[in-house]
Amino acid sequence: MKRGYFIIIALLACVSYSHAQSVFDFVLNREGKLTAVPKFKALDFNIPELSYKTYTPSKLTEFEKKLREFTPDFPQIHDERPMDMQVLSQAYRPFFNVFTPMIRRISPMALDFQEFDFTPISETTGLLTVGEQFTWPGVGGLTRVSSSLVWQQDRWTLTGGAFAGRYFTPFNYSPDFMGGVNASVSFEASDWLTLRGWGQYAFYQKGERTNPHMLLNPYYNHTSVGGAFEVKVAEGFRVGVGINYEYNPWNRRMDRQFLVYPAFNNKNIRIGFN
Repeated sequence: MKRGYFIIIALLACVSYSHAQSVFDFVLNREGKLTAVPKFKALDFNIPELSYKTYTPSKLTEFEKKLREFTPDFPQIHDERPMDMQVLSQAYRPFFNVFTPMIRRISPMALDFQEFDFTPISETTGLLTVGEQFTWPGVGGLTRVSSSLVWQQDRWTLTGGAFAGRYFTPFNYSPDFMGGVNASVSFEASDWLTLRGWGQYAFYQKGERTNPHMLLNPYYNHTSVGGAFEVKVAEGFRVGVGINYEYNPWNRRMDRQFLVYPAFNNKNIRIGFN
């Protein structure tokens, strides 16, 4: 009899222990069905504070902190020169000079200019922009701007771009528009020999077929193609010999021209036939 009581007590203890360890509560409804309901468990969401006590900052941290707090204090520069002397480009100076009409009457070429600007894009590529104005008394004048992309790698140099502007001659007192595209290539075959090639297409407004001032002036842009080779004579001095074909609108054909020209060049400046 005692053994039976002991077994019943042991079973009740096991049931109580399993019920205590279970994640469910067992509920008996009116119909006598046993339903398991999950127990509510309180979770601890207390996140410990973030600490950087063990973090070792880099060497640039203090420098970057000081740099963020730095406020540059540049002194103000007062330029007391007249306005026409403060303009960077010479093309705009006549607009700020009250004596421009007088200067133009004294010398038609007084307002001529030629400016260059080179903007590097990469180690081998750059953008070259040229603005210029030429006046030939009694013959005409030209104002143009050109932009070219220059690529240079080892012994090769490639250039391609476009140009536009306006011009006037005794046959057209009102300036007319002109423009076009051009390209050139250069290859240094050796230390003493350089090969060059070029091509250009230029168009003018209608009626210029009979304008000799424009067609016979070599400073105007003409449709042409040609090539030459330059031989080194001395350090910084070369002599070029080549041939150029220029379009003649009078007879509608390409006229041949033989070229012999000197070329002076150094690291920064080159003067010769392009």
